[in-house]
Parts: sequence; C-alpha cells; structure tokens
Amino acid sequence: MNKKTLFSIGIALLFAFNINAQDVAYRTTDYNLQGYPHTVRYMKFVSDSSLKMQRTSYIEDYQLTFNDNRLLTQRVNFINGQRDRTTEYEYNNRMQLITETIKENDGRVASQKIYTYNNLGRLATMTEISYPNSRGGANRVERKEVNTYNTKGLLVEKDITSDNMYGNKNIKYAYGPADSLISTITTYSNNANVEKLVIKRAFNNLAMEKTWSRNDKMTRRETYQYDDVTNMLIKKEVFNNKNKKLLTYTYEYDEHFNIISEIAVNPKNVKSIDYSYEFKKDKYFNWTKRVMYDSWAVKYTEVRTIEYFDKTHFYEDQKDYDTKRVIKDKTEKTTNREREFNSQPVNQH
Repeated sequence: MNKKTLFSIGIALLFAFNINAQDVAYRTTDYNLQGYPHTVRYMKFVSDSSLKMQRTSYIEDYQLTFNDNRLLTQRVNFINGQRDRTTEYEYNNRMQLITETIKENDGRVASQKIYTYNNLGRLATMTEISYPNSRGGANRVERKEVNTYNTKGLLVEKDITSDNMYGNKNIKYAYGPADSLISTITTYSNNANVEKLVIKRAFNNLAMEKTWSRNDKMTRRETYQYDDVTNMLIKKEVFNNKNKKLLTYTYEYDEHFNIISEIAVNPKNVKSIDYSYEFKKDKYFNWTKRVMYDSWAVKYTEVRTIEYFDKTHFYEDQKDYDTKRVIKDKTEKTTNREREFNSQPVNQH
C-alpha cells in the first residue's frame, strides 16, 4: 500500500468517524501541513464578490507557532486585529502533550488542561481547570476525563466528571474485526437518556453506515461511499428519525486531497448546498489562499501566511518521521509547477 493510499484512508476515516482519546490538533499533520512550518497566520473573512472580493468582516483570525518537531507550541487569537487570548502547549520528552494553558491578553490563566499517560503511552487522564469569570473573578471549575483500555490498548471506556454535574457522563466503546470501532454507548448522571452510535464497516474497515439512537429510538442515520482508488469519501446520505432520506452529499477533491466541491440535494434533486473551493498553494503545496463559493457567489475567503524552518531534508512517511530516519534529501532543483506557484502573488484583499 503506497503513501498516497495510506494518507487518503486516514482522511476518509476522519470524514467517516473520528475517535481519539486525545482529541487535540497539535501536530502539523493535524492541519494537513507539509514541510516544517514555523508560524501560520490564518484569517477567514466574509467577502463581497460585488465589490471585487473586498473584505467585509472577520470570522476567525489567529496565529499558530510550531517547533522543529512539528508540534504546536502556541496559538494566539486576534479580535479586530488586536491580540486576544493565547494558548500555550507543553510536551514531555516523548513529544506527548502534557499541558494546554489558555491565558488572557493580560497574562491571567483562563483555563488549563493537564494530560497524563499510562505505561503504554496512551492518554490516561485529562484534567481541565477553568475560571469562567477570569475576566474579573476567580471562580474555579474542574472537569476530568479518565480513560480505560483493554489488553490490546484499545479505549473501552471514558468517564467524565465535573463540578458542573450536568457535564457528567460515561462512554463505552466496542470493537469488531481488525479492532475497528463498531459502537459507543453514552449515559448521563443527570438524566436517564442512553445514546448509542452503531457503525457498520466494509471489509477494509471504512465506515459504511452510522446510526444514532436515543433510548433505543433512532434519531439519525448516515451512509457513506468512497472512491475505489483513493478511498476518499465521495458520497454521504442523511436520514431522519423516521429513516426518511433528507439529503445526499457528494464530494470532490484535488490532487492534494483538498476538498474542491461539496453539493447536497434533497430527494427531489433540488440543491440545498452548492459549495466549491479554489486554492492557491506554495512550493510545499500547502494552501495559502482558499476561496469558498456558494453557487457562483464568493462566500468566504481564507488566507494563510506560512513561514518555514530552514530544513534541508524531510521524511517520506510517518514511520520514518517518528524514527528520524532521513530517506530523501531536498535538492535545489525547482520544478516548473513550483515556479508557477511561486510566481503567483497571494491576494489578501
């Protein structure tokens, strides 16, 4: 199985169902970034196509900072161009995330997450301490997640407790062939509801169907179809609690697995969503500008300014990255495609 197939399977699984004991995007791969980015300034804003894509209002504005191990060390949020809250990330010598601290722009701690790991390196606990009125008060709320694993190292139970009793719940996980997740059952301490998710998988473990239910009554169902070559998700059907089809989604991607088209139609084939995406990329094929169209009109524009570490090599796949074995050197040669990307200016207006 080649690198492209492995990567696309990972993306397809992400679309179908994402289960992670430590659900924190803290590696460059979590942001689909190639190379060794040092800082990434991201801005998303509403665009008015009638005014030649003039920026009208910000939706998101932040900057990410990574170290040369491709680990996120800081995220700074901006509001109206002014620095706001900052999140700082710390790691142990195994490159495992151990603290995630959110600070106000005056340096006061708004919340902190502390992670511990078992002897197999899997996330054991996450403790979150927050100060809801930190912009003037000192209230303290603690929330804790405790993970339990089976002898195979698979997550089988997550117990969540909080000073706020309404957040207390327990999640149990069940697995099928090839240790693939096939169901979760969630119970709550403050009510009698039991929520269940059942996943049906194909022979290659890709999720083909997911069914949600509450107290044994179905609330939603989705089915999935994938491309035979890349295993990318290309079709999703959504059904309501009466098992009546509501929408059918179809997806298309570019050669770097960026989504370029998302269309949803109802059973009468009337479009309710017609989104398309246009990209500008740098020499590492990381996008620096993404424009989202709603039908023919520009809806959102996203801009990323990326600065890189001065590295002279890169790793071919995740295994070689983890072992730090250099298997391919970057040369000074520049392809025609790279020249084309490099010669195109990024319009940030």
